[in-house]
Amino acid sequence: MEERNLELDDDGKIKLRKRSDALGDEQPSEGDASDDIILDIPDFKGFGEENEDGAVSDEELLRRRQEREEEEQRRKNRAKELFAEGEELFAQGDLDGAGEKFLDSAASYSADWRPWFGVVRVQTKDLTDFTSIYDCEQAYDKALRRMRPEDKAALAEKYAASLEKMAEENAQDSADFTAQDTKEREEARPKIQAEYKKSLKFLIVNAVIFAVFLIASCSLAPFVNTVQGMQILIPAIICGVLAIVFLAVTAVFLRRFLAARFALVKNRRAGTTAAGEQARIHAETEELIRSILEDL
Repeated sequence: MEERNLELDDDGKIKLRKRSDALGDEQPSEGDASDDIILDIPDFKGFGEENEDGAVSDEELLRRRQEREEEEQRRKNRAKELFAEGEELFAQGDLDGAGEKFLDSAASYSADWRPWFGVVRVQTKDLTDFTSIYDCEQAYDKALRRMRPEDKAALAEKYAASLEKMAEENAQDSADFTAQDTKEREEARPKIQAEYKKSLKFLIVNAVIFAVFLIASCSLAPFVNTVQGMQILIPAIICGVLAIVFLAVTAVFLRRFLAARFALVKNRRAGTTAAGEQARIHAETEELIRSILEDL
């Protein structure tokens, strides 16, 4: 909001005069006639200590400000004590205890970035294990927003070399596992393809036999009542029963075919083996470490 100065000619002044009525119908007396500008205001209650002109005294404002500053200083001092206790517990290897102290310190004085980053250090074992990094994502963001450039520079000097080394190691591990994933899939592919072709062949054969008996049964059924004896009825029944049997067999081979088809599609897709999963994990870890290095 833009600030503006109010200037009056002839050394005029603005005075505030409290009135007791709420509507402001009171008229100024003749003795009020001067170059001063007088504003009538309601006599509000509960606005703290006021002087005769209705304004809060300088002494009261100073006292309130001193109380706020003293309270803030007490919270800062308490936060420093809790942070120091957390650092001591962290050095002793008590990560849970250190995390609690860091959280208490941040709750006492949240403007300091160090307790928030302490929570991150606890969750990541001092930036060496990032499996639980997303459990402290909010603490990391709060610490990052509160850091000054010199704070980031100090952290970069302390952690950048080890983080860069970890990133390179994860990149290499990801490449190694990717190569292993490719090799395993290529070695398993001939067997999977053979199973796929075999299941497809059995499915087609049984589907054809089922279709033959079904067509035969349907073709004989209309002539059952036109021919005396069992010459048509018995073949129609046999064809119908065999059609049902081969329908069940076809369903079994259909399941085998679908499983073989799924295995073949999976085999052709990179990263589907256990080695491929490890390659993905290491690649994501490398990306995460790189992002931390960029933040610092």
